[in-house]
Amino acid sequence: MNASRGVGEFDLIERLAARLAPLESGLGIGDDAAAWSPEPGRLVVATTDMLVEGIHFRLDWTTARDLGWKALAVNLSDLAAMGARPGRALVSIALLPGQADLAEQLYDGIAELARITGARVVGGDTVRTPGPLVLNVALVGDADPDRLLRRGGAWPGDLLVVSGSVGASAAGLALLVAGDAAVLARPEAVPLLAAHHRPWPQLALGAALAGAGVRCAIDISDGVASEAWHLARASGMEIEVDVDRLPLSGEAVALLGPARARELALTGGEDYQLLFSVPEAMLAAVEAALPPDVRLSVIGRVTAAREGGAVRFLEAGVPIDIQEAGYVAF
Repeated sequence: MNASRGVGEFDLIERLAARLAPLESGLGIGDDAAAWSPEPGRLVVATTDMLVEGIHFRLDWTTARDLGWKALAVNLSDLAAMGARPGRALVSIALLPGQADLAEQLYDGIAELARITGARVVGGDTVRTPGPLVLNVALVGDADPDRLLRRGGAWPGDLLVVSGSVGASAAGLALLVAGDAAVLARPEAVPLLAAHHRPWPQLALGAALAGAGVRCAIDISDGVASEAWHLARASGMEIEVDVDRLPLSGEAVALLGPARARELALTGGEDYQLLFSVPEAMLAAVEAALPPDVRLSVIGRVTAAREGGAVRFLEAGVPIDIQEAGYVAF
């Protein structure tokens, strides 16, 4: 799709979805993953993501093993955002001639994360291409039908909360793009590059949120600004985000300065932390249910019902404009 034609990713998704038969039951296009109930008491959750060389990765910036890890991680993050458990995965690769060894290294990275998280690769497809290299993972899991996280569950008065820190992955990418060898060699660059190449899917957190009664969540793949807008739109709510309260990566602040670190947190993406809304009275119970290594930051509030959704960004209590909305696919 040519970006000059003015069709954005989510506009295109809506246009394609309109051509499909409506679902009789279950959740289709519009959340982090699709979900349906094959039988009472059981909910299947499925997602897929594609990585294209030159668009989503460069082989001179990442190892094949790290790329395999990341390809599975981004799918696992979608399941985490739904409060789901990982199950079986299918992996498809379009390879250039002579890339058999690279394919093995990709699978080493996929297998490493699969062992840690309990996912299992059960098949896929391998084809030849003149380029670029393309890697696609489709992942199926399951969830409790009564404890599913969705984008459309925010209510007026809810707090807007984010896990971990944000902006590290985008900062790592910014360092790679700049290509300053001296900066890349600094100790502060190591966790930023690791965040970009080997993101950690928040499966335990997603399960804890669902179990504690949270109903509205999304993973941060395209930046806090974009994900807040998705929650607002899906819920039909107005959301306020206090940019002064963003839990920025300390290493990103050290290397790039606070203004750039904040910009990357809002619009960079690929943090794969979870952004969710929760009633203020429920927050203490949610925090008590969290894994011990997870920290939460309240960064805003759901203020009112609003048809179509809206997001306001505040700095020192004053509304500000965010020039970019996050990653744009087209």
